[in-house]
Amino acid sequence: MSITIKDIAREANVSFSTVSKALNDSPLVKEPTKQMILALAKEMGYEINTSAKILATGKSNAVGIYCPSITKPAYAAACLEISHQLKLRGFLPALSTSSFNDAKELFSRLKVACIIILDQQDFYFTNVDFTYNPYTENNETKERFYALKKDAAIKAASLLTHSGHHSVLTVSEYEEDWLSEVIKKEALFDKVHHCYVNTNDLERLFTAIKKALDQTLPDAIMCSSRKLAELTLMISKSLGLNIPVECSIIAYEENIEPGSPISLFGYSAEKSAVKTADYITAKINEQEFDYVNNKPEIMLNYTVKL
Repeated sequence: MSITIKDIAREANVSFSTVSKALNDSPLVKEPTKQMILALAKEMGYEINTSAKILATGKSNAVGIYCPSITKPAYAAACLEISHQLKLRGFLPALSTSSFNDAKELFSRLKVACIIILDQQDFYFTNVDFTYNPYTENNETKERFYALKKDAAIKAASLLTHSGHHSVLTVSEYEEDWLSEVIKKEALFDKVHHCYVNTNDLERLFTAIKKALDQTLPDAIMCSSRKLAELTLMISKSLGLNIPVECSIIAYEENIEPGSPISLFGYSAEKSAVKTADYITAKINEQEFDYVNNKPEIMLNYTVKL
């Protein structure tokens, strides 16, 4: 039998309307009473009847998350952490990883308050108050995102040079040339070489990385993604390279989570999710939001020699 608002009111010894207001975060309920009711509701296993709320207000507390590339570790981590942070703020995350049309249908049925898009390209949803894409929302966001990646790369490169690395090979996909540009511009290494690859053609990728390693003999490799670094590690081992004694490997990751076999530089998945959830909350409540960039982090394991 499902728990109702009346059950919570009876247990808390307050009125039905007080419970309803507390569950909807009304300022008319004193904070201690509100927190007591919320804790009790959670303890009793109460779940908001989204359909009833839609009928009453025309909106729900659902927030859509559209992530068509969830197979990528960075996006999967972002989905998990953002969903968690939204729940902590009283929202119901609704995740869609299928086609754009399926996502539109799902979000329309739930009457989501807004939609978070996690992808390198924009998707245009209608009949929603607003959408937010932390990667490509507008020029300001793009510039900020590039600046974040640049800061993370500089921090990783500085760590490598300070630990005795003098030559670096950057490995990037053709459409992601930012890493080689940053490393070359900062001039932290004595020698900088670049290798551009296509991850859709593993045979050519293997040949390109093998050729680059043979010709440059770097003591450090910096990759533009975790996927590329994992492939580079496999190729390096097949060539007999002793990682990290002969060569260190580190990669950029948009959302760092523990458990990677590769040393990573980038940003904490949890901290990035907190920023996104705070922005969504402020936007829905029509409040000002002062965005402060996260600081880059490095997660080291055996692939980097210190």
